[in-house]
Order: sequence, then C-alpha cells, then structure tokens
Amino acid sequence: MSDPVIISGGGPAGLMLAHELGLWGIESIVLERHATRDGGRSVGQALNTTAAELLDQRGLLDGIREHTAPSQGTHFSLLWLDSTPLEDRHLPALLLGQEYLERELEHRAVKRGADLRPGHELTGFTQDESGITVTVRSADGEYRLRGSYLIGADGENSVVRELAGIGFPGSSQPNCGLVADVEIDFGALEEIHRGARFCPIGGLYSSVPVEPGVTRVITVEFDTDLPGASVAPTAAELRAGVERLNEQPFPDVPVRWIRRYGGPSRVADRFQDERVLLVGDSAHTFYPLAGLRINLCLQDAVNLGWKLAGDLLGWAPPELLDTYTAERRPAAVRAASATDTQLALIHPVKRVAPVRELVTTLLEFPDVNRYLLELSTELDVSYAQPDAARPLGRRLPHVALTGPGGTSSVPEVQHHGRGVFLDLTGSNAGTGTTTDAGAGTAAAGRLAPWSDRVEVVVAEPVADIDARAVLLRPDGHVAWAGEPDDEMLTGALRQWFGSPRR
Repeated sequence: MSDPVIISGGGPAGLMLAHELGLWGIESIVLERHATRDGGRSVGQALNTTAAELLDQRGLLDGIREHTAPSQGTHFSLLWLDSTPLEDRHLPALLLGQEYLERELEHRAVKRGADLRPGHELTGFTQDESGITVTVRSADGEYRLRGSYLIGADGENSVVRELAGIGFPGSSQPNCGLVADVEIDFGALEEIHRGARFCPIGGLYSSVPVEPGVTRVITVEFDTDLPGASVAPTAAELRAGVERLNEQPFPDVPVRWIRRYGGPSRVADRFQDERVLLVGDSAHTFYPLAGLRINLCLQDAVNLGWKLAGDLLGWAPPELLDTYTAERRPAAVRAASATDTQLALIHPVKRVAPVRELVTTLLEFPDVNRYLLELSTELDVSYAQPDAARPLGRRLPHVALTGPGGTSSVPEVQHHGRGVFLDLTGSNAGTGTTTDAGAGTAAAGRLAPWSDRVEVVVAEPVADIDARAVLLRPDGHVAWAGEPDDEMLTGALRQWFGSPRR
C-alpha cells in the first residue's frame, strides 16, 4: 500500500475528499487545526441543485435530510428564476446549515477509514518524487507525517497554498457582510425579515431557520472593506445593518454568535504543484451566493477523489490526474465570474436599477431563464468539447431506472463511487428479453476487464436520457454515449479508467 493522502482542512471539501478516497480503500489523514467545531458559525446555509445531487449520488443526503428545509427557489442576483424546466428531472435547492453537512461528512469519512485529527495544524512540508513529508503542530508537540499526496483544503487563507507558492489573485467591488444566529423563531419575524431579498438601498439580506427559536441572519453591504480582525462585530452593528437594508427595525433579541465575512473573488493560478493539490476555498473563493461556493467545494472533491485513487492504485492513465486542474479551474473561474456578475447587478443601486429591470424582462424568455438556471445551479458544467452533443460531458438527470432487479435511480447506481456503464436498451441483443445485471449485453464482454472500476447496470430506455447507453465517470459526468456495441466505448474506457486487467 502507498502512504496515506494527507488532507489539511476538515471542512466540507476535505471531508468529502476523505470519503471519496475511502470508497476506493485509500487511507487518508485529515488535519484540522481547530480542536473542536465552531458551533456552525458558517455563512453556508444552502445546497443548490447540483450540490444536493452530488450528496444524493453518494447516499449522503438521507443523513441530513431532517435538517433541511425547502428553499425559496433558484435566483440570479435575487431575481427569482422559473424552476419548472428542472422539475421531475433534478432535485430542488435546499436550505441546510453547513454544520449539519460537516457533521454528516465527518461521520461518513471516518466510517470509511479516514483518520481525523482535530487540533493538529500543518506548519510545513517538503516533497520529492515518491511522496511528501509534512510537519504538524499539536497540543502534544510537533511531529512529522509521510504521505503520498498533500491536499490543501484549509480555506481561503490556505497555508498549503502559500507554502506551495501558488498565487491567489482576485478582484471585485469591496463588500462587508455579517452572519449571526439570533434567538428568535423564524416565524415570529416580520415578513420583511424572513427569507432572501435584494435590498433597494443596495445590498443583500437573508434569514433562514436554524432550529426552533433560532434564526440565521446574513447581511452584505458594498463599498465597505472588512475592518481588521481586532474590530469585533456586535449585536448593535447587526441590528443597524438590517435596519438599513430592510428599512425596518430588527428585534433586539439575544445573539448567540456573530462574525464578519467578505472580500474579493479569487481563483488560484494553478490547482496543483507536483504532489500538492488544492480543493475548495483553498483553490477559489467568492461571495456565497445561490449555493455556488459550497457546490464548487463538493464538486472539486468528487472530481479529484477517483482520479487520485486511480493514480495510487496504479490503474490511472498518466494524464488522468492532470484533468483535475484542466476541468475544475475553468469551472471555478466561471463560477466566480457568475457571482461577480450577480453582485454587479446589486450595487450601486441607482446605476443597476434599469439593468435589473431589463434582466427581469429577459427572464420571460424561456431560453434566457434556462441559461441562468443552469448557470446558477452549475448544471451547465460540461467536461466535453463545446460542440459535443448532450449528454456527453454533463450530468444525467436524477431520474428513476427500471431494470431486471426492480426500480432504482441514476443517483442510486452511483453510491459505490465507481464508474457505471448504463445500458438503456433493456433487452438482450434486440430479442426483447431482459438481461441480468448486464450479463449478455453487447458491451458486457468488453467491460469485464474493467469490472474493478466500472459497474454494469441494465435498465429500460428513459425519455430524459437521450442515449441508448452511457458511460458515467465516478463523479457523475458522462464520459461516453452511444450504442452498446460502439467500438468507441473501448477508447473511452482506456481514457478514463486506464488499461484493462490482464
């Protein structure tokens, strides 16, 4: 066995990656500098469609569903979009406090074998051709670890990224936000203080229920830089900010905790430096609008996990790991740009008011609405060439599948984290007889040498999937689509899953 993968940072990206590696039997050590979790003091409060589907794809959504609530929907710069095109094909967005997500990911990662070390902080590393040596500081003193790779999942102020000498440029209009949990029931608030809204003076406000009697309140105002860390936010500052934004007083109720957030959008120059890779906020950061930020963190982890596992298990083709940066950095640039565009439609209010009015009119056109709907949910992310026909490169709809063993679904067949060959002919060589789990299908013989990496699933044709067969990568994106006996399938298997077993 190879040395473990060392992950610096126990937030959503780091924990999701540890879980993904565990699905392949890869050992990981997660270093988290905080000795205890900070009680959910995170601005994260939503899962957009793709984030919810990624969790469902691994069977992780069930463990947190009781803590979710319906979202108002999907918006672009707080201009609400018509979600009808996604109904019955994709999951809706959900409200969820990030602390519940982290708790579930931690539980599942540890269950898969991850070695989680709270109160252990990375302070340095050296790398060579065969691995990486990490220096760690803990309450018991300093020690060293040997690993195969080091993953920087330690947030926007990443020590790993800084030590690796990776640039983190960025720019956007100055903004300063507050996030706090206040002791009042969500339903007891005046209507203007419930939910998410664009504020006519130029800014954003949102509130969501956290638990009975507790509401999370988030504000952001522009042309205001973050003050120094020594300037602590106060409950009075929060109430004053809400009153400016909503033009109504906010109740003087106890505040459990409060903190500031904000700053420019940033994307790392590169996501890899030899045996060091970046995921999540270490690689990109921007205003957490419409759930794009947490979505990107989870997508990074799911994209990298199987590629890193393939490298360590010896079956990955030489260029597979390089596709992580090639695929995820453009997605991060696009998401940051989409977020900055939304912020540009918010402030300065006098200048953007006619633009918002125009965009509202444009949303009445179905193609415009659908374009912004897919952009805001990241359902538009494709890893195929721009002119490739759907579904190549994209995620499949989250729809039901009917096969020999009964009914399942697109996410259910991906729980194990392997590739999936989905044969949607539902019959044996056109005879009309149903096959048993792929046995006897036209492609089954060719897929056998990859059976440790790709599972075969046979199902009846699905109207929402425009192909008779698809090869799904472990991250849920379509690597190939065509006829089950298409000779091009072998090339796709070699490209994404390496050489066949001998």
